[in-house]
Amino acid sequence: MRWQHFLPLALAFLLFGREPVLAQPAPSEPGSFQARLDEATRALASYPRLKNVPDQKRQQLTEFVVGNVLFALVHEMAHALVHEMDLPVLGREEDAADTFAVLTMLKVGTSLSHRVLVEASRAWFMMDKRDKREGTQSDAWDAHGLDEQRAYHIVCLLVGSNKEQFKDLADETNLPEERRETCEIYDYKVASLSWQKALQSHRRGIEQPRQQIEITYSPGKDDLGVYEQVFRTVRILETVADHAAEAYSWPRPLALEMATCGESGAQFQPPNRKVLVCYELAQEFAQLYRDHGQEWKAPPKEKWWQPKWWKRAKKE
Repeated sequence: MRWQHFLPLALAFLLFGREPVLAQPAPSEPGSFQARLDEATRALASYPRLKNVPDQKRQQLTEFVVGNVLFALVHEMAHALVHEMDLPVLGREEDAADTFAVLTMLKVGTSLSHRVLVEASRAWFMMDKRDKREGTQSDAWDAHGLDEQRAYHIVCLLVGSNKEQFKDLADETNLPEERRETCEIYDYKVASLSWQKALQSHRRGIEQPRQQIEITYSPGKDDLGVYEQVFRTVRILETVADHAAEAYSWPRPLALEMATCGESGAQFQPPNRKVLVCYELAQEFAQLYRDHGQEWKAPPKEKWWQPKWWKRAKKE
């Protein structure tokens, strides 16, 4: 399961979990996820490369990096659910995992969770623009969809969940009106119902004991140490593990680990039932934001989601 490209921005919570961390009345309430994120941002002010960066920019960078890594975690937790619960997948598993992550954020239902999903789609568009600028061709045979397709997949599910609330996003990305209708009627409803039914029998009952999920922050070597510091402060692994154990009846113990890997990546490893996220992935997110975060522009109207057969069908 490759992560050479960057995953969209979002915050990780498990679908249909109980009492989501960000669904709190005061975003900066002591002990909340937002409060820990703010604390990590303040700590970065002492980091030499960010010392002279304005507070607002440093906050945006922190949220971008942490949000993307959280999405990576919840995406891989979707793979863990599929393999550990032996769930059926009709279609590509990578698409299902992306869908799971988007539906999770929509289930949280806060302005913050919605905001990061909007930024998630923009991140994929930025990646597509970056690759084209660098002359990097995506592999059509890969298990993942193309960057732009994954971006529009997020947009479609958001618009399908609430067409009026995400109208600005649909306008900004030039999503055709007829596609907005099908996102609402088909894409979102089918995806939401499918995941709900797949997980229904695997939710943890109140009387059931919580499964053990081991947490490990391995050392962030050299320049990666700052990312270890940020994720320890935010308690990113604890957040995901707590909700995974609370929401689902896992048949066996799991493990979550962040480590220096020598390359960017994140994956669920079925043999040892571990989700591994590399600090290098966070470093790549930071570089993406630095190089492309301020220059994103919406794609032109003639894109993959408006093929010629669609136009012919509309005329007929």
